Parts: sequence; C-alpha cells; structure tokens
Amino acid sequence: MKWADYKKQITALTPREMSEIEIVAQLISRRIQLGLTQQEVADRAGLKQAAIARLEKEHAIPRLDTLEKVAAALGLRIALIEDSLYETESSSVGNS
Repeated sequence: MKWADYKKQITALTPREMSEIEIVAQLISRRIQLGLTQQEVADRAGLKQAAIARLEKEHAIPRLDTLEKVAAALGLRIALIEDSLYETESSSVGNS
C-alpha cells in the first residue's frame, strides 16, 4: 500500500501524531529515492540496521536524536517551522 492510500485510512490520530508519521514517511521516501538500503543508512548514521527497520515500521515514535542521525545520513536536517495553526490560536486568545 502506498503512503498516500494509507494516510487516507488514518482517522484516529491527532495532528501531532500525524506530523510524526509524516517525518518518518519522508525519511523512508528519501532513502528509497537515494537507492540506499537500510544497512547503508544505518552505517552512515552510526546505528544498527534493526534500528532503521524499527523506525520504518512507523509503529513507535523514534527519539529526536535518532531522527537527527538518520536525517543527516540521508543529507537532510530536522528544522522547526512556525505553525500557522499556532498563530491562529495565539491571536484568537489575545482577542478574547
């Protein structure tokens, strides 16, 4: 099943949980795009292949340091962006 199809079936997750799954999905997509095996990513990240396999199963939320290592191994970095939802909630709180 493709990620887009799977994503449509998910209805019981919070927006935060969805964003965490999105991060993992992007890492998987990048690994495949680069043509790397889980073992190659693990070697680059200084992790075991089993850790990459667990990450890619998307059943558990990985630690931030693990995400950072895997992202770096894939030529990516984790970045924070301003959340437009937060902006809307903040401005409505101040206007009440």
